Amino acid sequence: MGARLKLVALLAAIAPAVCTPDPVLAGSPPPDLVKLERQVSLELAHVRDNGPTDDSKRKQLFNARQLEQKGEEAIKSGDYKSAEDSLLQARVILRQLTD
Repeated sequence: MGARLKLVALLAAIAPAVCTPDPVLAGSPPPDLVKLERQVSLELAHVRDNGPTDDSKRKQLFNARQLEQKGEEAIKSGDYKSAEDSLLQARVILRQLTD
């Protein structure tokens, strides 16, 4: 009985160390990435509100929206590098549409 109690106590002591999530994955996204995501969302809304009528521009808007969504999903999953890449690509497309 004493050995079983010691085993339970040992497992209870080890469990938090083993089950604790990785701090990198548990952390929040970098502030610059959050700012970029907000900027892209605002630019996307602005371009969408102006409603490009040209088929090629609508296709570009669609691609930018997909990249923005991909970036948001990557942020949620903790893949901040992929999120940044997608959001930067979306921003380039949106800037081309507003020129």
